[in-house]
Amino acid sequence: MGYSKSVYDRADRILNERRLSAQRNAEKLRLAFYEANPKALEIEEQLSHTFTEIARTVMSGDKEQLEKIKEKNLALQQELNRLYDEAGVSEKALSPHYVCEKCSDKGNIDGVVCQCYEKLVKQIACDDLNRRSPLSLCDFESFELKYYPEENRRKMSNIFNYCVEYANTFSQSSDSIVMTGGTGLGKTHLALSIANRVINNGSGVIYISAPEMVSALEEYQFGREPSSTEITARILSECDLLIIDDLGTEFVTAFSKSAVYNVFNLRITKGKPTIISTNLSIAELEKNYTDRFVSRISGYCRILFFEGSDIRIQKKMEERQK
Repeated sequence: MGYSKSVYDRADRILNERRLSAQRNAEKLRLAFYEANPKALEIEEQLSHTFTEIARTVMSGDKEQLEKIKEKNLALQQELNRLYDEAGVSEKALSPHYVCEKCSDKGNIDGVVCQCYEKLVKQIACDDLNRRSPLSLCDFESFELKYYPEENRRKMSNIFNYCVEYANTFSQSSDSIVMTGGTGLGKTHLALSIANRVINNGSGVIYISAPEMVSALEEYQFGREPSSTEITARILSECDLLIIDDLGTEFVTAFSKSAVYNVFNLRITKGKPTIISTNLSIAELEKNYTDRFVSRISGYCRILFFEGSDIRIQKKMEERQK
């Protein structure tokens, strides 16, 4: 199926709650309208009878009687519309307002899965994974350029501005990015800031460290019992934006090399953006992974080179001096 059973169960419950809520709200509005306009309820009941009468008359072949019933039906409709106008409402306004008007929050259209359902299960799966990520720790507002040496500050300012613009204008046609540079230079901070902004703008994002991703894929590959937060290649390939943090800190094996390449390549095939942060240089990536993987990165990613001094060390020194 691609996602765990609990993800689908929750999606079903959410859609059912949406549908029932829309129907309950519509029923309250209709009852309030009928209470203020009892004549409208009478007309509704009469209209329901005329539909039955029309069906019977069609079967009997009495064309003269059929015309009379149609005229009666038209007069009732006109009277009902007049009452709607006087009350300042419409029949549509008193109907259920579903989140998805296409499928009426049923999740399918004539047995075909609706896009709203696909989006919902994807979002639930993303949310499950991101609960374990430090998404709330960073935003663009808390990023400080003052910690970069003067000779690097302009370059880092350009990178910062690019990341803000990237997050604000994110779409499925956005670039994939590799953030490379030493430890403590703000790669994770900016990646998390992009994730937060993109999520707030309504897209599905998965933020995951390379070690966690590889470990989870390995466990899933070799038969671990599925859980509500299982990580599969499908989940990682279908989210709107995948952010892989700390590539190169995972235990490098034949499986990890293959897993990293397959996830990245699958997203390229689907035209979905990926952001990778790593302490490794491009030359070190070539050494640790495969030429094919690095070739893919070079061909499909915008590479951002982070330069400066470890910000975490600078902050610790500031704290000690207080």
